[in-house]
Amino acid sequence: MKTLLSLSLLALPFFTAQVNAEPVALAAQAQPAATAVKTIVPITAKTKEQALAQAQVIANTADADLAEFRIDLLSFASDTKQVIALGHELKKILGNKPMIATIRTKNEGGQLEISDADYGKTYQAYLKNPFMDWLDVEMFRDQKVVSEIVQQAHQKKVLVVMSNHDFQKTPSQDEIEKRLLKQDQMGADVLKIAVMPKSKQDVFTLMNATLKVSQQTTKPLLTMSMGQLGTISRVATANMGGSYSFGMIGQASAPGQIDVTKLKQILQTVQPTNP
Repeated sequence: MKTLLSLSLLALPFFTAQVNAEPVALAAQAQPAATAVKTIVPITAKTKEQALAQAQVIANTADADLAEFRIDLLSFASDTKQVIALGHELKKILGNKPMIATIRTKNEGGQLEISDADYGKTYQAYLKNPFMDWLDVEMFRDQKVVSEIVQQAHQKKVLVVMSNHDFQKTPSQDEIEKRLLKQDQMGADVLKIAVMPKSKQDVFTLMNATLKVSQQTTKPLLTMSMGQLGTISRVATANMGGSYSFGMIGQASAPGQIDVTKLKQILQTVQPTNP
């Protein structure tokens, strides 16, 4: 823990210096966050028994603020009735901790290959009797399908995490900003993007975009640069306008995730406080 914390704290001045080389002057524009960054821990189970056990661990872990139910990782992910039944059991175990329901499709690095029509029908089935508090919706699915999901989710008082994942590269800062702001326009409650860096500059590109968008919307941001190279983005988000960060207990759902207890401790150390 001390090593990771020391590395993170040492990296922040370098990080800030590098980002300041870009057009956005972070030191001048970054504002103290109103609330602390919340941590999200994924349920990465293949079986019902594993999912229930992981949910219990998350429920008992004070440093885990939310859970993400990665439905696509289940061995029975295509069985809607089984998924719904399990979802309600998980929610009961998690209690007051919000749960995000996510089908991460193969198009965006997940395990489930599914058509746009079936994607919409599946989510609509989930929303008839919601077991989730938040629903992850991939922004680049069929736009009519996405719009219908967002509308139904809001009718059921379920928050929408609009998401985009690029496991191959980091788009330009302008493109990242456009995607996040497009999510806002599409009715998202939380704006999410995850990208893969090829260089340190790619990490700074992601964080610059996060800061810029945070100054243009009041919506919470969930952004990350993946892999070991991008790990610092999961911590620095506390200073750059981000609202959430993924941590792990045991198995990661994406490259670069940090143990949630270590993540929480580091976030609390670097988190700006209101004057």
